[in-house]
Amino acid sequence: MFCKCTENNTPQTNNLSTGLKQVGDKPFVGETPQNALNSWLTPNPLFYVRSHFEYPDVSDSDRINWSIYIDGGDGEVKKITMKELMRMPKRTMAVTMECAGNNRSDLQPKVSGNQFDSGAVSNAIWTGVSLSHVLDQVNISSDSVEILFEGADRGVPEQGYGESSYLRSLSLDIANDPDTILAYEMNGEPLPIEHGFPLRLVVPGWYGMASVKWVKSITAIKEPFHGYFQGKKYVVRYKNGKEHPLTEMQIKSFVTSHQHGESISNGPISLSGLAWAGRARVKSVEVSVDGGKTWDNATLNGPSDTYSWQKWSLEWVPANIGHHTLIAKAIDFNGNKQPIESVWNELGYALNGLKPVCIDIV
Repeated sequence: MFCKCTENNTPQTNNLSTGLKQVGDKPFVGETPQNALNSWLTPNPLFYVRSHFEYPDVSDSDRINWSIYIDGGDGEVKKITMKELMRMPKRTMAVTMECAGNNRSDLQPKVSGNQFDSGAVSNAIWTGVSLSHVLDQVNISSDSVEILFEGADRGVPEQGYGESSYLRSLSLDIANDPDTILAYEMNGEPLPIEHGFPLRLVVPGWYGMASVKWVKSITAIKEPFHGYFQGKKYVVRYKNGKEHPLTEMQIKSFVTSHQHGESISNGPISLSGLAWAGRARVKSVEVSVDGGKTWDNATLNGPSDTYSWQKWSLEWVPANIGHHTLIAKAIDFNGNKQPIESVWNELGYALNGLKPVCIDIV
């Protein structure tokens, strides 16, 4: 079950370079290498990178000089400087962020888009100010239905479209959640340019497209937003024609301690990996070493924050040498179970099927 090594004759191994594994360019797109996925916290240089346009022209001085404009929807527009933002009450949280197209390379038949393996997911400690506190600085019109965010990055998203900024919106309830923040620090340091310096939105539990980088304006709007990056690009579109917008990350887990195609000397082996569940928390992880025939409960260990991934481990003594297929599957406290297979969709989003790792015990 699950093992497909014989179909390709030679299983492929992951890139273990010390830097990001490049997946796309113009702008650069890179995923976290597998060796960095063994850590609970992802170092900034190894945090996956996904942008849609080239980085805006910002400099170190923008750490102080940057300003955002808040439009409450009733004619009042307020300018807030970075100095003012950084004097507001701080909010610090560990948040796992996953690109909606993570694991797209696993889909059959193939779909277009960046062909991520499993590394378009990372975990960082973000510091900033609750968005709700910032919104309280203006009067939000009573007939507003969403909050719209504009990034300073601009470009042409697709042939046939004009130039525009990166724009996304949030419902009022998510925007006013105290855990939705405008972040200016990542792992205790100023945001790197590729992660939105000097200011970005962080929406815990949602796929990364919601966390707008280089935020320059925030506007209360009276109708739902259906712009390119919300109504066309980040939509799960199925074969039957049904579709829905992307929001929360789906429950997911996988093995990080071993690579596909690895040969391991017989003896006690420590298996480990990661699991996460959007805005829920991971309740349990089960691991199979025989391709899903039998399962054992893994131990959840290490830090466990509300919106961060959970490390797990299992000690295994192989009963025999030869080929083994390792699989992890997770369940969250809302009762959601990781599915056996990802659901194929036109744009290759929200893929959370089981991820087998085939190894040989020698």
